[in-house]
Amino acid sequence: MPVLNVGRVKRVTQGLLRQGEVVAGSSADRELSGVIAEALERLGLSVERHEFTTACWLEEEVELIVEGERLKAVALPNSPSGYVEGELVHAGEGESLKLSGLEGKLALIGMTPEDPDYVVAQYTLALRAGASAVVFYDYSPHTLRRIVLYVVLSYAKGPSLPPPIPAVAVRREDALKLIKGRRRYAQLSVKTRYSENAKSCNLIAYSEGEPRVLLTAHYDRWLGGVGDNTVGVALLLQLAEKLRGVRDLGFVVFGAEEYGAPHYTPWYWSWGSRNYVERLKASGELEELVAVINLDVPVRSPLTVSASGPEYRESARRLLGEEGEYELDSPYFDSYSFSSAGVAALTLHSLWRYMDYYHSDRDTLDAVDWRAVALAGEWAAKLAREVAERRQRFFRYEAWRAELLTAIARASRFLEPPASLLKVVKSLEPDERMARKLRARLIRLVADGGLLEPGVFKSVVAPQLLIAEDLELLEKALNGELEPLKLRELRLRWVPGEDGTLPSIDLEPVSSYLERADSESAARYLREVKRVSIAWLEVAYRELLEELVEVLGEA
Repeated sequence: MPVLNVGRVKRVTQGLLRQGEVVAGSSADRELSGVIAEALERLGLSVERHEFTTACWLEEEVELIVEGERLKAVALPNSPSGYVEGELVHAGEGESLKLSGLEGKLALIGMTPEDPDYVVAQYTLALRAGASAVVFYDYSPHTLRRIVLYVVLSYAKGPSLPPPIPAVAVRREDALKLIKGRRRYAQLSVKTRYSENAKSCNLIAYSEGEPRVLLTAHYDRWLGGVGDNTVGVALLLQLAEKLRGVRDLGFVVFGAEEYGAPHYTPWYWSWGSRNYVERLKASGELEELVAVINLDVPVRSPLTVSASGPEYRESARRLLGEEGEYELDSPYFDSYSFSSAGVAALTLHSLWRYMDYYHSDRDTLDAVDWRAVALAGEWAAKLAREVAERRQRFFRYEAWRAELLTAIARASRFLEPPASLLKVVKSLEPDERMARKLRARLIRLVADGGLLEPGVFKSVVAPQLLIAEDLELLEKALNGELEPLKLRELRLRWVPGEDGTLPSIDLEPVSSYLERADSESAARYLREVKRVSIAWLEVAYRELLEELVEVLGEA
């Protein structure tokens, strides 16, 4: 086990910050990737530089003047250039927006701490209401934040519309002064530059053998970018020094993680790792890859381990202990580029505890818990050594069987599963070949709510069976154990990237009826909803059985 020098990691982090903000495809991107490549070469590692085409958005100048006072503001990525002047109208915060009266006005809107990326929905709503520009203010004090914009049409992995009106962000305290009192007259000038012909790169370094187990991190960053993810890169560089003698271990530093996919797509992130996975597929090397260990925002305790499937999650838990938190892989990390292709991959992170600093100018050295960084380094080293030495013997493939049986048992309270489904699941004896099929086929992203309120995307094994959660909530309401208003939590469930719906109880279309109906009529209606939903569960069992049979046939 290497002894990590946290002081050195901090010094390396400081050195990597000299380029300031590092946007995919920019001159700072080229400079920083060169610095990292030189650092890896000084360790005696062979370094390959894989270039790829990326979108590049840069802020050149922002000027916001309200009643003669200049306010500090930053443009949001994908904001176009433009000049707008007129009345600045406060439209509210989060999901509680007042959209009437915004036509031809500059909309002042507060971000939401539960989901900073909700600004894309707020922007789309303000655009629909006729706003000429949007001025966002932060949910944390003394903070400027960049969140990537797009116009919400769908979450399919394809082009979207270019954002047509300028959007900037200001500090919360400045906005709160503007909200009080009389009408405000504002002048906003934004100058930005956008290209889809820029270049970024991935750096691949290794010494002994072929890189079959990868330690990875991304180097681009918005604004401060210390925790996200300069610390991750500095940690990777020290691990590369300590572990360079481990055979078949490689180190990959990705560009264009924060931004880079062309055509204003909602899936703008992880562009560098997606390019790398496609390159490995084309060369046939993806099949030889054993596992990925990614470092991203490893700066808060307890650390979270987001793993590609139950076999990697439970193996990591057994090795690292219960001090961390464990979940399935998240689409917000580079590891997911591998997971979705069936490769065992995980990310060590603390993103969910770092949202106050996410993509902001407060993501500085002072925001980092260096004890958490040290632990992340120790865990990454443990994982790398164990997986490189044991390979497929490291993974607890039987966890797949337990995961599926647990989901089926929950659903069986409402409808007994087919005997054929239970037989297939109980007979599962996955190896790595089958696990790759299971990761790619049985784990899907899930979102709740409409396109404008999808929340945080999550990975779920056999998401068809999540309708059992809906039935539990419905049953509590029918038994008088739940306030009827809580049924508003039952919303459309769908698959981001495909926009296909999953079996779910969505009561939004009938919510006004339920609020007006007497208790007996409402209960009678909900009992009928339960009966119909159980029929959905029957469909879910059938779909899961078909998927498993296909996986077994392919494996």
